[in-house]
Amino acid sequence: MGLGLFVSMVLAACSSDDASDPAPGGGCVQGLSLDCTSLYDPPIYPTLFEKVFKPTCASGVGTCHTGDAAKGGLIFENADTAYGLLLGTQGGKKRVLPGDAACSLLVERLESSEPTFRMPPGTSGLSRGERCAIEKWIANGAGRQ
Repeated sequence: MGLGLFVSMVLAACSSDDASDPAPGGGCVQGLSLDCTSLYDPPIYPTLFEKVFKPTCASGVGTCHTGDAAKGGLIFENADTAYGLLLGTQGGKKRVLPGDAACSLLVERLESSEPTFRMPPGTSGLSRGERCAIEKWIANGAGRQ
């Protein structure tokens, strides 16, 4: 697949992203297990931001969570701003509920099987190790460091 086609597919998928959409399952992720192998150990926010959030969600112009697109009001260009937006301390809705990975909107979107709701958009999503790291970070209190 050429880069232009890939970018077009991502942009099309991002156009339907709205953080206010209700979860298709109606809430918490059922059967979420934290008995998984995290790609990053320990799973801490600075590592997740630099290795998952920023490169996956905010690389290039017009991708879902850059300043020029800001889908659902979420921007992953600056670690401090992104952290505040994830936890709802800089306005908007909380996407992360510290200590409760299963009921965090971020995890609902990462684990969803509904293509129009799942993040990141596309057919592959994040690896299980990446999702596990995010889920463990949230379950451990979603600390800044």
